Amino acid sequence: MNICLATDTYLPRVNGVVRSVQSFAEQFRKQGHRVWIFAPAFPDYKDLEPDIVRFPSRYLFFDPEDRLANMKHPQSKALVKSLADYKFDIIHNQAPFALGLASVKWGKAHHIPLVSTYHTLFEAYVHNYLKAVPEFAGRWVAARFSCWFCNKHDLIIAPSSPMADALKAYGVTAPVAINPTGIDLAPFQHLDGKRMREKLGFAKDDIMLLTMGRVAREKNLPFLLDVMERLIPLQPKARLVIAGQGPALEEIKAAVTRRKLDSKIVYIGYLNRQDWADLYAAAELHLLASVTETQGMVLTEAMAAGTPCVAVGAMGVKDVMADGGGLMVNLDLAEYTQAVQRLLTDKKLYAQKLEEAKRQAQNWSIQAKAKELLGKYETLIAGYKNKKK
Repeated sequence: MNICLATDTYLPRVNGVVRSVQSFAEQFRKQGHRVWIFAPAFPDYKDLEPDIVRFPSRYLFFDPEDRLANMKHPQSKALVKSLADYKFDIIHNQAPFALGLASVKWGKAHHIPLVSTYHTLFEAYVHNYLKAVPEFAGRWVAARFSCWFCNKHDLIIAPSSPMADALKAYGVTAPVAINPTGIDLAPFQHLDGKRMREKLGFAKDDIMLLTMGRVAREKNLPFLLDVMERLIPLQPKARLVIAGQGPALEEIKAAVTRRKLDSKIVYIGYLNRQDWADLYAAAELHLLASVTETQGMVLTEAMAAGTPCVAVGAMGVKDVMADGGGLMVNLDLAEYTQAVQRLLTDKKLYAQKLEEAKRQAQNWSIQAKAKELLGKYETLIAGYKNKKK
């Protein structure tokens, strides 16, 4: 197959959507398919992967980490004119912005099946970025736009069953299929958590709590600071490692200083592949407080490293932790803190959750999830061909 993955966010940006695109592209290529990634250009960034097509882009004042493809630029128009040369069998959108909207037009114009993955619950995020818009209005517009965009496609991929339910509640009538991204288990085969603990200055009896991911308001990191304030009197050796970068990092650092928690919080930016895997293995627990995770890939990664999780049981977390791997709780400070304390003090429970975590991770391999998605592509393409007869 000739596959187009059209994404409004890609490297050097690092987030869940980027990792999903990278992971599927790598697996599709390994299975003999040709994959092009259409993405906005970033200043001074050069791609190392094959078949990356970059579109001229604009700066986003409300989200400076990202870029918006400029589809009116002469170079973009020239790229669009050459689309027929690629002979795409399928176009798979990853976001409903400039390139996502443009690729809908391309698919319709060239009679190419259109797929879109609904990665982000925009309804829950919009008020964090468009503060001038009343929250109720932003949520309504995000839901209506999402419904309109999804219904332009032949198939919608939801990363979890709660996300699929949310789309149906919006009024999406296009077929919706559940297909999580999955994770590459290879980096977790030879882990050295001890090395990372020593690198970060953690003694043998120190307790490392980890939260991995983009540092943004929707990740609900202030809640974890609340947890730390309650936990420290019970576990004086505990420290929280915040691994990642994002627009809320300075806000979090200011909050940490205001709460006099500086000695208990460790900040780490983006990591190389091995350090990233080893960091999961170095931690006693992985913590997640977000209530808007469409899938919660950081949980499956932590589980692959044998690290139990404590997470709020909302959205995609419900699927990931359905069979254990840690403790799933409500968004309640006392309940969350108690869950962390239980796992740190009950050795039998901790060992049980550790084994669950390792077992759970095996069900989330990217190899299996890519094979499932390719099967959906093939069914859709076959249906298109039958319509032409």
